[in-house]
Amino acid sequence: MAELIQYFQNMYVVIYLILLVVSQLAVLALFTLFKTRRKTKRAKAGLSEHRLLSHANELEPHRQFTKLQAWVFICQLFGLPVVLCVIAYFVSKESKDIIDSLTISFLLMFFWLTFVGTDALKSLLSGFAFKVLTGFNKTVQVGDVMKIAECKGELISLDSFHTKLKQSNGYVVTFPTADMWHMQFSCATAGSANSPCEIPFFLASYLDADKLQRFERRLWNELQNSRYVDLSEPIKIHFKQNKENIEISALVHVALARNESVFKSELYRAMLLICAKEHISLSNSELD
Repeated sequence: MAELIQYFQNMYVVIYLILLVVSQLAVLALFTLFKTRRKTKRAKAGLSEHRLLSHANELEPHRQFTKLQAWVFICQLFGLPVVLCVIAYFVSKESKDIIDSLTISFLLMFFWLTFVGTDALKSLLSGFAFKVLTGFNKTVQVGDVMKIAECKGELISLDSFHTKLKQSNGYVVTFPTADMWHMQFSCATAGSANSPCEIPFFLASYLDADKLQRFERRLWNELQNSRYVDLSEPIKIHFKQNKENIEISALVHVALARNESVFKSELYRAMLLICAKEHISLSNSELD
């Protein structure tokens, strides 16, 4: 044990470890100085430090600080040992031992960060395995409508580290892909790009057969000519006579699941215009 400690007791290993820590403190001090100067400048102008014209003005410095901190650390973690090894090779007579100790120090630091500090390798391998499995089974793919942990939206990204859902309100929710092994999720399209879609219509119960036939024919034409419908799947139209209305349900497959709401909106608008033009009465029983 004493020999192992003696092996790492050289100036180059100490410089390597000190510079890793000092560089992060220097970046933090630089960011703190920037924030202090901005607060002072706003105070001189009579502005509050908390009230900004845009919240992005507050977030952007934090984003830049994080990127700078990450790049400084990565460059020093990988580049600094190489520089120190080159210096030791030309300066020191014990360059072989110094290079070996620097190499081992780098490997220890790298594996500590990978397995303990960030658990990055485990997340990468677990996420990659999930991605490969879903790729072979075709249970999930980008463009599907999914529900993960009470969040429903369109799957816009599935990589080895992160899975992203875009909700109908525009929010993008991110989940670690490695955690998908333990999370319950449901997929509306089950790995296919299209998704089944049912569109109900409620007509007045007293309509005669001629108007019902005209409505069905116009509905069929709208579905056939829609750019959102996957015509490789069958189109079905069902009639049901209720006490207060006639229910007509169209069952189709939307080519892309994310276009379902747009498709429904356009179809309802087109059929309402047709009903108004051809005097086909709608039922208002659904409003009661």
